[in-house]
Amino acid sequence: MPLDAIALGAVTNELNNALEDAKIEKIHQPERDEILLYLKNSGGNAKLAISANSANPRIHLVHEVKENPASPPMFCMLLRKHLTCGRIKSVSRVGFDRIADIEIECRNELGDRVLRHIICEIMGRNSNIIFTDGDGRIIDSIKHIDITVSSVRNILPGLKYMLPPNGDKINPENAAEDDFYRLLKNAPEGREAARAVSDGVMGISPLLAAECIYEACGDGNLTVGELHENDILKAALRLSRLFERAKKGKFSPCVLVRDDGSPADFAPFCISQYGERMKCIPAKSMNEAAESFWSLRDRRARMHDRSLSVTKIINNNIKRAEKKIDIFQRELKESANRDKYKIYGELITANLYKIQKGDTALTAENYYEENSPSVEIPLDSTKTPPQNAARYFNKYKKAKNTEINAKEQLNIAVEELAYLESVLYSVQNAATPSELAEIREELVKSGYIRREQGKKKQKTPPLGKPMEFEYNGYKIYVGKNNVQNDFLTMKTGRARDLWLHTKNIPGSHTLIKFSGEDFPPDVIETAAKLAAYYSKGKNAPYVEVDYCPVSHVKKPNGAKAGMVIYEGYNTALVAPDEHLAAELRK
Repeated sequence: MPLDAIALGAVTNELNNALEDAKIEKIHQPERDEILLYLKNSGGNAKLAISANSANPRIHLVHEVKENPASPPMFCMLLRKHLTCGRIKSVSRVGFDRIADIEIECRNELGDRVLRHIICEIMGRNSNIIFTDGDGRIIDSIKHIDITVSSVRNILPGLKYMLPPNGDKINPENAAEDDFYRLLKNAPEGREAARAVSDGVMGISPLLAAECIYEACGDGNLTVGELHENDILKAALRLSRLFERAKKGKFSPCVLVRDDGSPADFAPFCISQYGERMKCIPAKSMNEAAESFWSLRDRRARMHDRSLSVTKIINNNIKRAEKKIDIFQRELKESANRDKYKIYGELITANLYKIQKGDTALTAENYYEENSPSVEIPLDSTKTPPQNAARYFNKYKKAKNTEINAKEQLNIAVEELAYLESVLYSVQNAATPSELAEIREELVKSGYIRREQGKKKQKTPPLGKPMEFEYNGYKIYVGKNNVQNDFLTMKTGRARDLWLHTKNIPGSHTLIKFSGEDFPPDVIETAAKLAAYYSKGKNAPYVEVDYCPVSHVKKPNGAKAGMVIYEGYNTALVAPDEHLAAELRK
């Protein structure tokens, strides 16, 4: 659900209590539309994230932090200039809207105490972070809105901050049960009841509106026309009680979780409309519920955006490699009959006396086959008999050379395709910007991505650590990309360590460290399940995994990152196990 006014009220209530008189120690801007405040007060340290991202706008406390850019953006530097060492006086919701106001006491250039405000508008694509002085004049904003963007309200330095228009929506702060009744009663019959509520009442999301309809009628997806008079009365009562609970601060935050364990939504009250399709997991606070949901969703969205250009380059090269493979396979098929041209040349040479210049064909006995059947050989009437023989010998030679070249190029194209598919797998599973940077640098070194002209060569990002697991005293390592795979196998691995990799499909190199004794079967099986899960076959019921000592693994000269050959291996058939990976991850 979006962070509606009810949820925002719960968040700001918690923030106001937790951040009273908190000192702003650091300010970062990890994304172009997001800031992070590092705070400290008597309750300890805290980190407050504020995002104006159009897909994931929010404000809440966080534990995990994103990597900070080397050069801070201008908005970040402005906030640092004014707010560093300032203290938070209050955090509140503005009216009954999706706007949070952080009031900060700090000192100006003359050393006088002044008030500043960070206003967070949580409004989808219109979200913004606005920095104002104590009189409400805009100092700057993370997004500038001028007349070309909006003719209703401009957000520019020097202008007076104005609240966004709310139209004629019902304000729950001074609304009664009858107001909600009339809203539903007068809505068009074909309109979804939940949508009519969320569009007609300030600060309520479609999720909570649907929950009220569900509690009243047993179905949150009904249209207004499907509601009976009694249903409308019940729904109006439910809405009135919902807002009354919100006014009193009686929240019961929760996270909605899918069957696979991933968070699907969050809410300030328990949600029951999904039945058994989703679990409603209580959260200790609204901030905790928001972080558990938004952090995962935001991380996936950001990584998807960052990886789009790399993915496009890889897919384009995969298509080229597949096209090459198709061409070389056709060339091999065509050159498979090259011996026919040699035979034609030999038969023409043996029957020169039968051929006259201008003949278009030669019928001769093919003594290269059993019983010497007759064969008709096409001739070029403009050429002499010896020239026709030479023409077929040349076609034979050309086809033979084509086969040699096609076999060589086919092997190169197949290897390239395998490499690109392994890189694509790594991109799809990259969890952090640094992991994506490693993959991008790998593609630069491999020649698939050009460095920007005129731009200084950036320092190679430090190599990330592979995933580490432990099972029955054995350490198991899994690489996250080809560069890590190479380092893990060729540098970290020792001769008696056990190396594992999925058979014939892209996946991570997996390593079991030797501990002085032979590897027990259950340890090998566990590592094989991890190798299967961290591969392109993770969703298959069973996957073949090859394993052998590291001493049996070699890297050919000139091979791309992650590409190795191995011998003397065994193969295990295992089921990829996501839960095992989660349990053993350190």
